[in-house]
Amino acid sequence: MANSTLQTFIERYPFDTLSTVAYRYLYDQIITLKIKPGAKLNISQLANELDMSRTTIREAITLLIADKLVVRQEGSKLRISALNASEMFDVYHARRILELQAAHILCEFITDDEIALMQKYAEGFQRGIEMREYFPTFEADKNFHRVIIDCCRNDFIKTMHQSIAGIIDRYQSYGTVILTSKAEDHYPYFTSAINQHFMLVNAFKTRIPDHVAYILGRHLDDATKICSYPGTELKL
Repeated sequence: MANSTLQTFIERYPFDTLSTVAYRYLYDQIITLKIKPGAKLNISQLANELDMSRTTIREAITLLIADKLVVRQEGSKLRISALNASEMFDVYHARRILELQAAHILCEFITDDEIALMQKYAEGFQRGIEMREYFPTFEADKNFHRVIIDCCRNDFIKTMHQSIAGIIDRYQSYGTVILTSKAEDHYPYFTSAINQHFMLVNAFKTRIPDHVAYILGRHLDDATKICSYPGTELKL
């Protein structure tokens, strides 16, 4: 297969259907901004480029529409969802509700292994930003926050989070693009983006919910500001 990135997904998920592999591939291309917001999608063209049937691509796009990453317009035209300032603020407000509640519950149950996992992702995030490497930074940041959700012992919070995970990933990815594309260390949120992950790890060690909630709330507020900071390369 000519597309090496797609081939990687096929090898990584050998038991997935082709439509699921296509979905994973297109999902990755969208949230990492390789396919730009507002870009048109053509099913026949994608089928040709990915060497898949149009039915397979349609099934993948149906999943992306459910994730709110693709929109169907008049005449069945397909576009990548635009980045939208109002939506971004709503997404981060939803994240704040879900993550703060999950963190509050997690304080009661969190294990040393889960704290060590957070520490690992915090260190990976720091390395990624310092090296200005987008992908490891995004993965570390995403995985750090997923620990809070996935380990909170509340399946309903996990389900609610999963229902908007695609759109969360997209704006989290956008913030990562901004952070890793800034060359100056004096960028207002550069140091705090690193430090706040470690502050959260230490807060979880105390198992004090209010302490964790205060730092996590500040962290998510700053993440919102990163996305809306004036003068960045990508405009909302």
